[in-house]
Amino acid sequence: MGNRVIIAVPAVNLVLWLVFLPDDDGTRTNFARQVTGEFVGSTMVLLFATSLLLATRARWLEPHFGGLDKMYRAHKRAGLAGFLLIAVHFALVPLNTAAVKPGTPAGMIAGVGIFVLVLLTVAPRIPVARRFALTYDRWRSSHRFIGVFFIVALAHSLLVDALVTTTVVPLAVLIAAYAIGILSYLYTLLLARFFRRTRRYVVQSVRRLNGTTVEVGLRPRKKKRMAFTAGQFLFVRFKSRGALRRSHPFTISSSPKEEVLRLTIKASGDFTRQLYESLAEGTRATLVGCYGMFDYKRGGPRQIWVAGGIGVTPFLSWIRDLDHEDPLRHRVDFFYTVRHPADAVFLEEIEDVARRHPNLRAHIVYSSRGGSLTAEKIAAASGGLSGADVYMCGPSKMTATLARRFRRIGVPSASIHYEEFNFR
Repeated sequence: MGNRVIIAVPAVNLVLWLVFLPDDDGTRTNFARQVTGEFVGSTMVLLFATSLLLATRARWLEPHFGGLDKMYRAHKRAGLAGFLLIAVHFALVPLNTAAVKPGTPAGMIAGVGIFVLVLLTVAPRIPVARRFALTYDRWRSSHRFIGVFFIVALAHSLLVDALVTTTVVPLAVLIAAYAIGILSYLYTLLLARFFRRTRRYVVQSVRRLNGTTVEVGLRPRKKKRMAFTAGQFLFVRFKSRGALRRSHPFTISSSPKEEVLRLTIKASGDFTRQLYESLAEGTRATLVGCYGMFDYKRGGPRQIWVAGGIGVTPFLSWIRDLDHEDPLRHRVDFFYTVRHPADAVFLEEIEDVARRHPNLRAHIVYSSRGGSLTAEKIAAASGGLSGADVYMCGPSKMTATLARRFRRIGVPSASIHYEEFNFR
């Protein structure tokens, strides 16, 4: 439902501007052009306010998007849509060079600032811009300034001679959007840490499973453990030097019933590389969460689980939880694909659990030997996909490709579930 609301925002705003059209006093030679430009600008503000609201990680919003990972995807899409409207707004609103209003410089600063920060966000996905991409840690620090430029945009709206001030309803909506966006930004920046569910842990063990993957065992510093559902993720920061001091999301790979909370992490960026190389036992950690609605128990009796690389973590949590629950009631084919045998972590444990639970069949796929895993191969190995719910976690390119192919061979979109762990 949440995504539908976001899609409806520009349409509803357009209706309001058409019904409550600003007054034309006859003194503006480009009235239609300015009305269009201001409508685009107000829509841009609504989208950025939505993006800032979603960035709060508000728990009451999560069910409407199907999990925090989907909320972040909606956050990015709303921000990107607003980003694309910046240039349209500047192109449409006529600039009177003979009498520049006080708000004009503020608008230029806000527009250029937001444009640059969003461009840095999408840079890793644009081949020609990848060399300008920031590390995750630096990007995260710079990304916080979007709220500052949003406040500067409010100054722009207040100080220019805008037509929207002559029509009550669009003006009220615009003011409400600014209020929601600014309050959301200030909450995220200053207050969220006091309201989010936080637990204090300490690193009990650090097991390096291969050349890139490490399992971190955490035990609570007090008796109260972090409550979570198998397959959820949390944010963790360590009392250490450098990047480890910053909060970072990881899916929990242990069962909720275990005394020690386990995270299985692959070194793929500055934070994770430093964690792999230098995290030591005894380091204190602060955990925030938990989040996510990736839960096979909500699905039907026939299921397909697909893990790609480190995307195995939520499935590890599900599998490890089996020994603490009743026997698996669903009939599951679990496909775990990695490039080389050395990349497969906890393989013996997975196969051992599958032997003890007849309803769970494990399929280990090495792409270097037999090629990439495809929807057709999954259908053939599992005996067909009719009536099956599909759960996927792995690289975004893999999950997107498989989801597209699953739909083409008849799996309904409502039966395809996945978790995204790319928060950039």
